[in-house]
Amino acid sequence: MSSTSSAKKPLTKTERARLLVEVANGALLEGDPIGALQDLAKAEAEDPKLPEIYHSKALAYHAKRDLKRALVEARHAVKLFPPYAEANNTLGKLLIDAGQYEEAVSPLLVAADNPLFRDAYKALTNLGILYYRRGQLEQSLRYLNRAIESEPQVACIAYYYRGHLRLKGARFKDAARDYDLATRKYCGGFADAHLALGIAYEQSRQFDLARKKFLEIQQRYPDTRIAEQAMSHLRYLP
Repeated sequence: MSSTSSAKKPLTKTERARLLVEVANGALLEGDPIGALQDLAKAEAEDPKLPEIYHSKALAYHAKRDLKRALVEARHAVKLFPPYAEANNTLGKLLIDAGQYEEAVSPLLVAADNPLFRDAYKALTNLGILYYRRGQLEQSLRYLNRAIESEPQVACIAYYYRGHLRLKGARFKDAARDYDLATRKYCGGFADAHLALGIAYEQSRQFDLARKKFLEIQQRYPDTRIAEQAMSHLRYLP
């Protein structure tokens, strides 16, 4: 054995904090926001200036339906590192949820316009939703189109909201096409899109397709709100 071999360097406080954030994010994926917050408290004790801690805390509080605390943490993450694309997108989404649309635009644009952000389509989608809710439908469509062009395989929610825009314009077949795309492959479990597709078939008088879709929803999502709504539509089909 070589006498020159040396022990591994101990981890720095920042490295320990990053490892704890990874553990916390794993807990979030497993549906354990309280466990995540416990790990994030340890991470914060190691390095309170690490912005990833506060982004993950925002996600954990959002999972606990504590929007007020989630907003505080997301704002702190962005304050520590203003170009942080993921935190800016999360902050924008939380502000939309809080109905603070004007304030949401700026962080969402930071995320959407970052050429290195792999999930920029999420920020583009959130901008589309924001303008949809404000009734600015042309701007909404522009951002939803950009989201879809950016990541057509995973832009489930962008297809869904673009379907809403098509439906508002009485473009029933186009709406049905978008809702259908919102239920394909990666998006297959998007129950609201399945329901919207059935409604689009119903409104375009494609009653056989509507009936088939509503029955499929009952089978796929038994004892859920979506299944109850599908049954309500099914009852009134000719």
